[in-house]
Amino acid sequence: MRRPATRNGQRGQALVETGIVIVLFVLLGMGIIEFGRAFMITNMITHAARDGARIAATWPTASRTSGTISSGDQTTIANQVKTEMQSAGITGLTVTVTQPSVSGIPMAQVQVSGTVSYLFNLVAGNFTVSRTVSFRDEGR
Repeated sequence: MRRPATRNGQRGQALVETGIVIVLFVLLGMGIIEFGRAFMITNMITHAARDGARIAATWPTASRTSGTISSGDQTTIANQVKTEMQSAGITGLTVTVTQPSVSGIPMAQVQVSGTVSYLFNLVAGNFTVSRTVSFRDEGR
């Protein structure tokens, strides 16, 4: 005569299901944290580029040569942007200050880009973030 299934066999099943669910929730939580951090860093770079473009657009006319910002002053603006980005954990941060003219309107443009490593290193490699912001140049 066969014995009916007991609850002892179901305990192992519940344990396996719980383990699978816990692993999925941990991976989901880590993904949420990683995407939140990536969004935060992208937002920080956007704000740093905006602040740098605003500084370049309002740079005093007295220190300009023939209406353009000198390379030394461009370095000063780039250093201010880099100082703002120190706590972000970005490697290879580059800041480019240019003064293009769009449809005859003088502009001040700042491009900020850098490489960010993943927080949990589940995926090999890095991701690159680059933002460009332009303001009308008020000093030319």
